[in-house]
Formats: sequence, structure tokens, C-alpha cells
Amino acid sequence: MFQTVTLFAGFQALFFGVLVLTKKNKSMLDKHLSAWLLLLTVNILCITVSQNENILWAGNFVYPGYILSGLHGFFLYLCIKSLIKNSSKDFKKEHFIILAYLLLAFVGFIFYHSYPKVIAIISRIIAFVWNGLFIILAVRLFHHYKKFLQTNFSNIQKLSFDWMKFLAFGLIVVLCGALILVILHEFFSLPLSLYSAFSVIVLVFVNVLGFRGIKHSTLFNQIVLPYNQPQTENPPINKDNSYANYGLKRDDAIALSEKLKSFMQTEKPYLNMDLTLKDLASALDTYPHYITQILNTVFNENFYDFINNYRIEEVKERLMDSQYHNLTVLAIAYDCGFNSKSTFNRIFKQKTGLTPTQYKNK
Repeated sequence: MFQTVTLFAGFQALFFGVLVLTKKNKSMLDKHLSAWLLLLTVNILCITVSQNENILWAGNFVYPGYILSGLHGFFLYLCIKSLIKNSSKDFKKEHFIILAYLLLAFVGFIFYHSYPKVIAIISRIIAFVWNGLFIILAVRLFHHYKKFLQTNFSNIQKLSFDWMKFLAFGLIVVLCGALILVILHEFFSLPLSLYSAFSVIVLVFVNVLGFRGIKHSTLFNQIVLPYNQPQTENPPINKDNSYANYGLKRDDAIALSEKLKSFMQTEKPYLNMDLTLKDLASALDTYPHYITQILNTVFNENFYDFINNYRIEEVKERLMDSQYHNLTVLAIAYDCGFNSKSTFNRIFKQKTGLTPTQYKNK
């Protein structure tokens, strides 16, 4: 069963890889995703063949299987960076990294037949360390980019990252499972059922990677975002010079904050579900980074939370207003600027401690 399911996972990866590769107007994410799926295909085939005792030259596929297994964290990092960058010029550093890794692998291959056990152990350690390093870098980059979106956009649901989170978590599970299997294989008599269970996990991971990638891989690049560098933490603030770090004087910041509050209450720009930081700054005839400054220093919020707080308050008012009783809760939420039912429910409960229906009934 192990080899059957694993081979099926390999053919699934090949199918999805070719499908993504043949898409029209491919983004950088499409290219990296298809490369990852094709890498998975070769990696799975190498592992499957190396475990087949009926094939005389099966041992020749053991080392390539180790080497290819070390590249999955790297490709996760590439895919997440592709959400931000969509030009091959932005990946020159990564090209040198992959060349260095392959060069190191080639050196190991030269000595593999002379010292198979030693090189096998070293290659496994390098593969797990390499994967761990790039998974950490990928999660870190993902975190910075999400903060950037929350600083500039009031709705980020169209840029749902749930499948990327799943891929990171799924890859960690697969790598940890592989490590456990290696330990059981080396020190204990490994039951075949464990291999079969692991092959099912790999199959699920491949299908999610392929299916979700095909469905969402071009979505992120439909919106051009002015993202250049990962967002760093806010500059340190002290009592005597809390605003100078941002370029806006204290009195001007307080005046702008009052102007912002008045504008939010009278004009209600948050009702526009596509509202951005740039739109709000333009309406107030000021610079976006000045708005960010007063949100950080005066309101202690990012743009995303600031706007959605107003939306929640608007929803609460309309739920209590008899003229809106003919509308559903979801219709009211959409009218107030939300564009996702799940996000609205989550934020509403976070702010009130109740679901929208519970709040209305109460």
C-alpha cells in the first residue's frame, strides 16, 4: 500500500505541476509553485524506488531522495516571497542559494559511494536544517507582509492566506513525520503500516498544494502593492519626543487626529469596503505615513483594526435601529464595509464577546 499511495501522490504532483505550468499569463508564484510540484514528483519517485527491494539499482536513488527532500522549505519561502515580488530580478539571491546547495550536493555525491553511511547521515542533517531554516524565514516574511497589508488596507480577505498557512504547517508535519520514520527505520523494526500512514499524509499535502495553488496562485498578483521591504517595528517612542520620530510635530499630530475622528464620524468612509490608507489620506489632504503615525501614537492601532472598529460600531447601531430590522445581519455587515462573513463574525465576537445574532437578540 505504501508504494501504491506514494506513487499516486507523485503522479498527482506531476499532474498539478503541469497544469500550473501551462497556465496563461503565469505569475512568479505560478512558476515557483509548478517547480515545487515537479520537484515533489521527482522526490517522491526517488523515495519510492529506493524502498523497492525488487529493483537492483534502487540504492542509486537513496542519495537523490535525501537531497531533494531538503528543498521543500526553500520552495515554500519562494512561494511566499512570490506573493510580494513578481519579477525574476527580485530572486537573484535565491538563484545563488539554490546553486550553492546543488553544488554541495554534487560534492556529497562524489564521496557517497565511498562513504555511504557517513554521507547519508550528513545529507539528512543538512536537509532537515535547510528545511527548518527556510520555513522560519518563510513564516517571518509572511508575518511582515501581513502587517504591511493591515497597515494599508481595511479589507484583506480577498488576499486570504489560509492555504499558505496550511502549507507551512503541512510541510512541518511531513518533515517531522519523515524524521520519525528515519529514526524508527534506523533503530527499530519499522512497521509497514507507519509508511502507509505517512504516504497518505504526503498525498493529502500534494493535493492541497496543487488544488489550492491552481485556485489562488494568481489572485495575489492581481493587486499591485507598493511593498518593498518587510515592515519593521515602529520607531521607539519617548515621552519628550514621541512624534519627532515620525516626522509630524506633536501639535500637528493632535490636530490631525481630531480631524480624522471628525471625518470618520461625519463622512463614514469606512462604509466603503475597498477603503485604503491612501484613500483616507487623500480625503484628509495629508500623507499616508502621517495617518499611520497618529494611528500608532494616538489610537495605538493599525489601519485595519482602526477602520474595522468603526464598522463594528456601525453594525451595532444598525442592529438596534428599527429601520434596519428588515435586513439580515450579514446584509447590514456588508453595508457597513465588510466583505467577508467569516471575518465579520470573527471581528464582531472579538470586540463584543458575542456573535452578531446573540448581540441582536440580547
